[in-house]
Amino acid sequence: MSTLFLRPDDVARIQRNQRQINVQRAWRIGRSSALAIAFIGLALWSYQRAQSDARFAVKTIEVSGVVHTSRVALNAVIAAYVGVNLFKIDIARVQASLRTLPWISRIEIEKKLPDMLRIHVVERTPWALVKHEGTLRYADENGVPFAPLSPEVGDPDLPLIVANDPADLQRCVQLVRDLHQHDPLLYSRISEVRPLAPNGFALFDRDLGTIVYADAASLSEKWRTLYSIANAERFGRGAVEYADLRFADRIVLKPVHPIATSGAAIVPAQGAEITN
Repeated sequence: MSTLFLRPDDVARIQRNQRQINVQRAWRIGRSSALAIAFIGLALWSYQRAQSDARFAVKTIEVSGVVHTSRVALNAVIAAYVGVNLFKIDIARVQASLRTLPWISRIEIEKKLPDMLRIHVVERTPWALVKHEGTLRYADENGVPFAPLSPEVGDPDLPLIVANDPADLQRCVQLVRDLHQHDPLLYSRISEVRPLAPNGFALFDRDLGTIVYADAASLSEKWRTLYSIANAERFGRGAVEYADLRFADRIVLKPVHPIATSGAAIVPAQGAEITN
């Protein structure tokens, strides 16, 4: 049996190598830490310098998207940010300030170095008029009254909604929007909308000069049938006191003046019920 002889380890040499490795590692860590600290310090110095540098004071504010918003009111808001350091301006605060202007719905803001603030606004679209707190106001797509009726903006044949409850107001605006999108001709004939419980409406037809009671379902189809009946019966503007389209199988019309039959039976147009 042979004996295997191993060379004893050089303990001192191994310890020296380990110390060298530890020193190199510590040097690398220290260098990295020093560079990181220097970088952070430089960044902080640059940030503080930028916040106090007059070159970054806002000199120009560009605003786009304004159509109906008062320029006087707009300038009063944005003037507060002229001369303020660009890096110190809080975008959320600027947006909150601009939202106090009734026509403004959405705001996008961009800081442009060295001294410009660029603002783009999206204004509300008026869908109807509503009497709110004693004044006529425009109502947006959510049925929210937001600005008083203005001669500068005018009234582009917007229907008047008579409703006090916010949910009713929103329901009426939704009807107006649907008609505007799907039946512009019928939309153009409606000048006033009132909500009726639970899901109905009282609509004033400016062409017939009468109130029409209706539900939203099949409104366009029934309204056209109403016009066919009015033409067949030769009802002119103002000749009908009201029309009711809420029935599934008939349309009810009440003339302003009773129809004289002279002993003959009244034969209304198909699908109509004329009541005296």
